[in-house]
Amino acid sequence: MGTDETTRTNVKTLTAGEVIHLADRLFSRPQSTLFVASPEVRRDLCMASRVIRSLLSQVDRLASECEDRAYLPRALRIDVEGC
Repeated sequence: MGTDETTRTNVKTLTAGEVIHLADRLFSRPQSTLFVASPEVRRDLCMASRVIRSLLSQVDRLASECEDRAYLPRALRIDVEGC
């Protein structure tokens, strides 16, 4: 079994703007000729981009419903381990 202890040796924190930029790159990448022979990879990259954008949209929508906390998604930070 795992332990409750976490090691954060290689964690990068992303801002909401950086996450949107990542989604843009994920969407653009399969448009290149590099992935012509890999339709599954193309679909996965496009889907990942859509998922990220959808999640950010939901977070923003919920935050706008809670005006006193609306600043939170705009200050969103996502820790990405192992990248």
